Amino acid sequence: MRFVRRVDGLTYEFAREGMYSGYPSYKRVDAELWCRRLPDFGWCVCAPTGEVFSRPFDDPGLGDLPPEGTWVGRKGDRCYVYDLVR
Repeated sequence: MRFVRRVDGLTYEFAREGMYSGYPSYKRVDAELWCRRLPDFGWCVCAPTGEVFSRPFDDPGLGDLPPEGTWVGRKGDRCYVYDLVR
């Protein structure tokens, strides 16, 4: 799966890598970032420590898989809109 940044088309690829809290877990291929469903929070892109960087915008992200469509993320003091595509 991949996240495509709307403003410039920058793409981040994630590959399935095991399970986390009973759900599939996806690791970014070029960084130590994960797309995981955190207990009592929902799907997000996070650091191994659990710090959240991105999450679904239109869907609370409580299903068995990360929801396709619009996600919002932050990088420093900037925010970006991404599309999750499988």
